[in-house]
Amino acid sequence: MEVSMTEARILFEMGTTQPQAIRFMYEGADSAWCGITWGEFLGRATQIALYLHDIGIGPQRKVAVFARNRIEWPFCVMAIHACRGVLVPIYQANTPIQTQYILHHSDSEVLVTELELLPVLFRIWRELPMLRKVIVLGLPSADQLEKHLEDFNRTSALPLKPADVTQRLVSINDVYDIGESLRRHQPGAFEQFCDTITKDDVSSVLYTSGTTGQPKGVTLTIDNLYTNAGDWIEVLGPLIPETRVDLLWLPMSHIFGLGELGLGNTLGFTTYFTTPQAVLGHMSAVCPTVFMSVPAYWEKLYLDAVGFSDQRSQQIDRLHVLTGGRLKFCLSGGAGLKTQVKEFFYDAGLLIIEGYGLTECSPTLTMNRRDDFDFDTVGKPFPNVQLQLAPDGEILAKGPNVFRQYYKDEAATAEAFDAEGWFKTGDLGTFTQRGFLKIIGRKKDIIVTSGGKNISPQAIESQFLDDPYIEHIVLYGDERKYLTALITLKAFAVMAYAARAGIIEGDYSALVRRPEVAALVQKAVDAVNANLSSVETIKRLYIHDRSLSVEDGLLTPSFKLKRRQVHERFRDVLDGLYQ
Repeated sequence: MEVSMTEARILFEMGTTQPQAIRFMYEGADSAWCGITWGEFLGRATQIALYLHDIGIGPQRKVAVFARNRIEWPFCVMAIHACRGVLVPIYQANTPIQTQYILHHSDSEVLVTELELLPVLFRIWRELPMLRKVIVLGLPSADQLEKHLEDFNRTSALPLKPADVTQRLVSINDVYDIGESLRRHQPGAFEQFCDTITKDDVSSVLYTSGTTGQPKGVTLTIDNLYTNAGDWIEVLGPLIPETRVDLLWLPMSHIFGLGELGLGNTLGFTTYFTTPQAVLGHMSAVCPTVFMSVPAYWEKLYLDAVGFSDQRSQQIDRLHVLTGGRLKFCLSGGAGLKTQVKEFFYDAGLLIIEGYGLTECSPTLTMNRRDDFDFDTVGKPFPNVQLQLAPDGEILAKGPNVFRQYYKDEAATAEAFDAEGWFKTGDLGTFTQRGFLKIIGRKKDIIVTSGGKNISPQAIESQFLDDPYIEHIVLYGDERKYLTALITLKAFAVMAYAARAGIIEGDYSALVRRPEVAALVQKAVDAVNANLSSVETIKRLYIHDRSLSVEDGLLTPSFKLKRRQVHERFRDVLDGLYQ
C-alpha cells in the first residue's frame, strides 16, 4: 500500500477539515488530562515551522530535539518536516559528551530542548558555537533561566556568562508568538510548505550505537519512511480498531516512538502521552485500544496477572483490568518477547504482534500477521521488503525502505552493503518451511536490552583498558532490563594491592572474594558508569578468579575476546545476576 500524503499534508487536511477532533491528550500541571485538537496541532506546528523558516531552516538544514516525551515533540517534528528541515533526535539520557558528538557530527544549527536538560547543555555550551538558536520548552520566565545558570555556575570550574547563553536561547512561547505574527502575514504558508516536500527529501538522521563506540547517523528519506508506513497499514490494517485510543510512552528520540507517532497521525489516533514510570498505571485509567511497547512492559503485565492468582481465568481477568479492558491492538518490538508471555496474552484474546527491523530499514522488515503467525519467529517480510540469507546466515535486506547512507561516513556505508546492494543487518537468521524468519543470533556484538536500547559493549569495555586491576570485562544483557559484567583481574596487581593493604589470604581465589577487592573493582565500575547514560551503566558484576586464555577457548590466537564463548561458558553465573 502506498501512503499518498506526507504527514505534513495529513496534518493540514485534518487541521482544516476536523479542527475540533482530539489528536493528543497530556497531563497538565494538576495531573488532569488536557486535550490538543487537530486544529491546535496544526496551529502550533505552523508557528514553529514559520519561525524555523524565518531563521533559515530549509532543505537539508538540521534541527536537533533533545527532550523527554512531551506534548511539544509532535509540534516540532511536524514543523521541521513541513519546512523540509532534517530532524535529529537525541536520547534524553545521553551524557554531555554523547550529546555534543551528535550535535557536532549532524551539523545541527538549531536545538530544541527543555528546561530540565539545560544543565547537560551548560556543561558543553562552549563546544556548541554552531548552534544559532536553542529553543527551550517549559521555560516560563527569564528568572528561571537565571536560576538554572546560577546553580550551574556555583559548582562549575568554568562558569558561563549570562550574556553568552541568553543571546542564543529562546523560549517556546516566544517562538509561538513570533510564528503567529509571521502566520498573519503569510496565511497560506503551511500548505505551501506541504506542496514543496518531495519523496527524496531527507526526513531525519537517527544516531544508533556502533561497534566502534561512536554512534552512526542513519539517514532516512521521506520515501524510506512512507514506504514502510504503507506496509504497516497494509499488514496491520485488519487489526486496527475503529476506536483508536493510543497510549504512547516510547521515546520519540527512537524510531519506534517516532513510528508510533507517525502511525497515529496517518490513521487518526487519539494519543495519550505518558512516561515509562506512569504507563502501566495509566493503562487502567485511559483504557487504550492500541498499545505498542518493548518486551519489558509486556512482561510486567504478564507477571502481575499470573501472580494475582493460581487460577487461569482469574489471571486473565486481572490482565483485562490492568490493560483497561478495551485493548485490541498489541505490538511488541525492539527485542525478543518470551513465548510464554505471547501465549498468555493469546489465551486472553490478545494477539501480540511481533516483528523485526532496524533503524536502517525505517524500521520494519518482517512482522507476524493476525491470521498468519508463528510465536517462535518474527513473522514474514513486509510487501516491499526483500530478504535473503548470506552463506554465513546473515540476514540481508533490500527495498525502498532501506536507508541509503550513514551521514558523513562513507566507510561505514560501504561496509553496510554487499557488492549487489544488499544491506547487511548483522543478524543471523533462518527461514522456516512456511517462510517465517527466525532470529538465531547476532553477527555483531551489539546488546539490545529488553527496553529496546542498542548498546555497544566494546565502547564501554574499552573504558577499562587503563585500569590497573581489571584484565578483562565482558558485558552481558541481551534482552535483559540492565547490563551486568564478567570481570577478571590482573593477579599480580591485586596481590600487590593486598600486600600493601595488609590483607592476608591463603590463595588467589579467596583473595578475589574479599570485600576489599570487590570494593576496588566497584570503584572502577562506578567511575565509568558516571560517564554513561543510565541504560548503559553496569548494575551488577561477577569477579572470576581465573584469567581468560587462548587455551580455554575464550580468546583468539591474537588474544581477542570470543564473546559468545564467554557468554556460553558463564551463562549460569551471568543469568544468576538477574535473580
